[in-house]
Amino acid sequence: MVNVKMTTKYGAMASAVFASILVAGVYFVRERSWRRKEEPPKFMRSMSMAVLHGGKLALKRLLEYHEARADKEALYQVECDLKAHLFTKKRPDYKKLQAIVARLEMSGKEAEAVEILEKARTKARNEKKWHEVYETEMLLVEMLTYKGDYEKALKCDCLSHFEISDARRPLYKAIIYIMSSKHARDEIIDEWKQFHDLNQAFHCEPLENESLIESQLHQLITDFDEFEKVVKNKKRRKKASILKKRVMGKVTSTPLLFQSKLVCFSLLYLFTSLFLALYTSLSQSKCLFRSSPFDPIQTPLFSYPPNYGEHKYAIPTQRKTCSSRVYFSEYWKVLKEIQNLCKTSSWNSSVLRYKQGKSETFGGNFSTQNRISYFVHYNESTEVPCGFLKKFPVNDSDRTAMEECKGLVVVSAIFNDHDKIRQPKGIGSKTLENITLKGFYKHHLIPEKSENYKIGAWRVVKVMSKGLYENPAMNGVIPKYLVHRLFPNAKFSIWVDAKMQLMVDPLLLIHTLVVNENADMAISRHPYYVHTMEEAMATARWKKWWDIDGLKSQMETYCENGLRPWNPDKLPYPSGSSYLSKERKLKPEKSEIIGSSNTEFADVPDSAVILRKHGLRSNLFSCLLFNEMEAFNPRDQLAFGYVRDLMSPRLKLNMFPVEVFEQIAVEYRHNLKPGVETSGGESKGGPQTKNTKRADNELLYVNGSCCSKCQSYLLEMWGESPG
Repeated sequence: MVNVKMTTKYGAMASAVFASILVAGVYFVRERSWRRKEEPPKFMRSMSMAVLHGGKLALKRLLEYHEARADKEALYQVECDLKAHLFTKKRPDYKKLQAIVARLEMSGKEAEAVEILEKARTKARNEKKWHEVYETEMLLVEMLTYKGDYEKALKCDCLSHFEISDARRPLYKAIIYIMSSKHARDEIIDEWKQFHDLNQAFHCEPLENESLIESQLHQLITDFDEFEKVVKNKKRRKKASILKKRVMGKVTSTPLLFQSKLVCFSLLYLFTSLFLALYTSLSQSKCLFRSSPFDPIQTPLFSYPPNYGEHKYAIPTQRKTCSSRVYFSEYWKVLKEIQNLCKTSSWNSSVLRYKQGKSETFGGNFSTQNRISYFVHYNESTEVPCGFLKKFPVNDSDRTAMEECKGLVVVSAIFNDHDKIRQPKGIGSKTLENITLKGFYKHHLIPEKSENYKIGAWRVVKVMSKGLYENPAMNGVIPKYLVHRLFPNAKFSIWVDAKMQLMVDPLLLIHTLVVNENADMAISRHPYYVHTMEEAMATARWKKWWDIDGLKSQMETYCENGLRPWNPDKLPYPSGSSYLSKERKLKPEKSEIIGSSNTEFADVPDSAVILRKHGLRSNLFSCLLFNEMEAFNPRDQLAFGYVRDLMSPRLKLNMFPVEVFEQIAVEYRHNLKPGVETSGGESKGGPQTKNTKRADNELLYVNGSCCSKCQSYLLEMWGESPG
């Protein structure tokens, strides 16, 4: 895929304007230059045919040829001069006629010359002037030869008058035989020898002080190979000259505007710049020549009302170029491969046994030590707590439909009014027949009487949030991380936050980021943070969660039970291996990973898009992470590294670069309305329902030491050693 990026549409327009000025300037200068000093046209008559007749006549014709080049105006009267000599004079001067005919050929008027000569021959024949018939026909043979009408030339009677000693007869026949390529070499040589013998009878040997032209003439008369070479060269140049004919001194083949390479280049630059400016003005991605590996659906999946949703514009991305960090396979090949994987009967994703029963909360709210006891799982008979200790409030028809999903399912959810339903783009023509898109929405957002409600590609599942969690964000965590329980027979799943819009076909995403990487899960790394503590500090600083005291308690719990800052010793993970350069693959350097904002590895993900292959490791990870979020808060990024590092068996994780994330999805701003509470308990424009709870002093300092439980973590993260 070749990609080009123009930073702004104004830059592209400026390039187009500059190109326009350049074209106009170059054209004006050249036009003035040509009007001031116009070179005479160079006509395509070769020296070879001018000198083949030999002697003084050939020399005189050559001189007249140079005069014709120097005097462009003389060529305008050539046709009239030929008619005047043939039809008005009693005794035509055939030496002058020979020169006039040559000038007609030079001006590209062979056809006009043939027509005039044929009329003159007919006139002379009717008047029984046989000498004029013979000489006129000799001129006609020459013009027919120049024109390329070899068969007609050979049929002229003058070439069969052997009783006349005329060197032109075998000369013309030899030339025609060579140009037509229909005669044997011996036959051509015989004609040339006759010409040589007759020429010797009419011409003397060249003198020692002969001119260059006379020397060339003598060589053509005495050397057949040189003669043949000149004739063939004449034929090639004559073919080329057909494309460049000039009539009466005027250029008719190529307009003046296109005779300059600089002007042509400037025009090309102009139109290219205009195209790029127009494209970047209208294109959403601002990227050029990014071809799709399949034929996507072109028609919109759904048309929304004009006033639906606020803050409908995408958030600008951090990508500096349109260069792709990930490449997708051919669509039809991927479709077939995913279909075969989903039909594999030996694939059993239900390898975990889940704790059953009833509880006051959906997840059971287990203690820290109780949760940790399930991190190591090698006994298949052990039941793992994984939510659903209260009934998930959907109707039976939706529950049955979810259980029937056996392939790839794409899931999203909206449990408040902060987001809108966004249709995926780049969907292949057969994708919707092979995947399921389910959107979980709070019941009051969907019309009460709607059955099997569908919005574009999304099939809506109405959820009665009463009886679940008070916090809408925590309710959204259920379909986000417990998708393997909602869709127990699905083989793959993709979670898409409601603020995101997929830009690539889900089948291609699963195939490229999960199947090809042999990963259990694929997720983007965070664009800014590497360590879990950095995300915790940002959560408190930007008030993404109201209970700062609870955040500190969560971090201290994780530090106390083994959470460490990111370091390469946590590897290996099959993370981002497809995106490393060849040099890094051959010579991995740990220094490229530690503390680098450009690294593909981190403890903090961007969990807006999650791709999974349902199996023991990914299902166990999702269950453990959900339990941590129920225990503390729905900020899944805080518990991600902790669960990933401590669980066993280890998760095969593909943590792909941020550039890939920004290529496969577009992020939109939340649709915040006055008086609507956010996930962190705050509201915009209305009374706050929960005040931010700051950490108490006694929690910050223990026996005069700051943050004792996470002190070693912070020192290691900052690259310092304990004092």
